Order: sequence, then structure tokens, then C-alpha cells
Amino acid sequence: MAIESQYLGKLQEYVTKTKDIDYGQNNADGDEDYAARLCKSLQSLQNQVKQHEAALERLRATARAVSVDEPSEDSRQRLQQLRTVTAAYRSLTPSEPLLPSPDSPLPALLALRKTLNMVDQSKSAITETKDNVSKSRKHLRQEEADLRDARSITQALEGRIEKLRLENEERSEKSTEESANTIIQEQQQRKRHYMMALRDLVKAFNKFVDEQLAAMLAAEDLGGPTVGDSVEVDEEMLKAGFNQQGRARKMDADIARTEAKRKMRNDEIWGSENGNEDEEIGVRSEKEAALASFRTLTEDLLNAAAGDEDSDSYINISRESAAVRFLVRAKVAQFHTDDARKLRLVDFGRGWDN
Repeated sequence: MAIESQYLGKLQEYVTKTKDIDYGQNNADGDEDYAARLCKSLQSLQNQVKQHEAALERLRATARAVSVDEPSEDSRQRLQQLRTVTAAYRSLTPSEPLLPSPDSPLPALLALRKTLNMVDQSKSAITETKDNVSKSRKHLRQEEADLRDARSITQALEGRIEKLRLENEERSEKSTEESANTIIQEQQQRKRHYMMALRDLVKAFNKFVDEQLAAMLAAEDLGGPTVGDSVEVDEEMLKAGFNQQGRARKMDADIARTEAKRKMRNDEIWGSENGNEDEEIGVRSEKEAALASFRTLTEDLLNAAAGDEDSDSYINISRESAAVRFLVRAKVAQFHTDDARKLRLVDFGRGWDN
């Protein structure tokens, strides 16, 4: 009974919310007629609820006499259970379905509820469809880009195949001597091209080392910032030196004392084997010393790499200078796996050593 009352209460609440939508707010006579028909429908539903409750009580009374919850092991009791269930089904079969009266507002309310549900479902479907369309368009753009790439690759391959075919035809038409001369000319032309490119690279490399890298290498060797951390390193900063935090010191007032400190630092870092020469031309600047050390290191590495293929191409280094650390950080050189005093250029043709 409580469940049916709850359903009736929800129905009344729903009717109150949707009454204005169905029949309008400005028609008082229509409201009264609507309320009367609604009360009639509610009364009809309540009568049907009472009828169902009475039928339920009768079934419960019958069930008390013959329990149909579980099949009985007694054949007579089992037969009685089957007869009770059969009678219950036969009593329900000929009954007409419970339909509202023609003037009942219940069909309109049910239709309105169904319509509202369909509207909500349509809105959800529209949102989901928009998301799917957006994803499909993104996927389509990606597929179009892949198609363009595939067409470009296909055209390049077709052009290369056609070029090779023409070259093959030309070679087949030429004699052996003509083919050999053509190959020699191509090799010479390619060699000239590589030599010109090599000269340009060496020129650019020397310019970079002279103008930028040498000062930064000297600064790192003197305890300053790591190469690449500070690109504004000048001669004055190198003369003054750096503190423990890697910052440039202020210039000393005593120039002689400053020069003595510079010479001592240079001797400690880059050595003093050229002392006689230094006495004649003066103490080398920090930048010049770092530049000479870097050039010597790179020349030794290149000579070792261009040596015998059976050799390991390693060179011995006296200390881990800023130039050595820079080449290793740039992945141009690598230490020996077992001896950190050996260094060599990375062999890009054979790959990296683990």
C-alpha cells in the first residue's frame, strides 16, 4: 500500500509541474476542467489500487492454505499446488487491461514525460555526436597528412627509379673506357665538392673557437662558469679570475701582483715548459693558452682517428681539462671504458660504445 501511495504522490507532483505546459496558465476554466478530470483519474487509480489489494489479500489467504513457495514432496500436496497456480493464472488471463478513460489526462502526461525523456536523450546524443565528429575530423586531417607524405615518398622513389634506369641505359650504351672516365670525373667532382665543404667547415670551426669557445674554456679552467653557461666572457674577467662561486672577481689595484697571479695560474693549469719563450714575448693570456690547448687536443684526436684501423684511436691525456669535458659533453669524444686517462673521437660510422 505504501508503494502505491508513493507512486500516486509522484504522479500528483508531476502533474503539478506539467499542468501549465499542457493547458496554459491563462485559461481558468481550462484549469478547473483539468483539475476535475485529474481528480477523477486519481480516484479511478485509487479504486484500482484497492481492487488489487483485495485480490492480493485473497491470494494470500489461498497461499496460507496451500504454500506454493517450494514444490512439495507429497504428490497430493504437489497436485494441490499446481491447481492453485493454474487457478491464479486463469483468473488473471481473461481480465481486461487497465486503461484510462478517454477524458483522462493520464495519456497526455505519459506522452509528455516520454517526450521530455526523448529530448534529454537527443541532447546527450547531439553532444556525443559533436565529440565524435571532432575526433573524426582530427583523424581525417592526420590521414590526409599521411597520404600527402606517402605520395611525396612515392614520387621521390619513382623519380629515383627513373633516374637509375636512365643511368643504366646510358652506361649500357657506353664502352668500358667511357664508363670508367665518367666514373673518374664524377669522383673527382665529388672530391672537389667535399674539399670545398671541408675548408668552409674548418674556417667556421676556427672562427668559433677563436671568437667564442677559447674564452669560455679558459674561464672554466680558472674556476669560472661551465662552457655554455655564460657566453659573455672577456679578457678582463679572465685577468681578474673567479671566486669559489664561479663569479668574476674585481680587478686588483696592484697590476704587478695581478700579473704575477696570472702567471702562476697559467703555469699551474697549462704548464710552464715554454718558460724561455714566455720571458721573451710575455706571459700568454688565458684565452691564448686555452686556445692552444684545445687546438692541440683536437689535432691529436683527429690524427689518432685517421690512423690505423686496427688501433683503438685513443690518446693519453694528462688531465681532465675544460676542453676535454666540453668535447665529452658535446658527444664528440668519449673516455675509455676502463681508463679515464684515454680519450678518442666518437666513431659515428660504427655507433656508440656502451
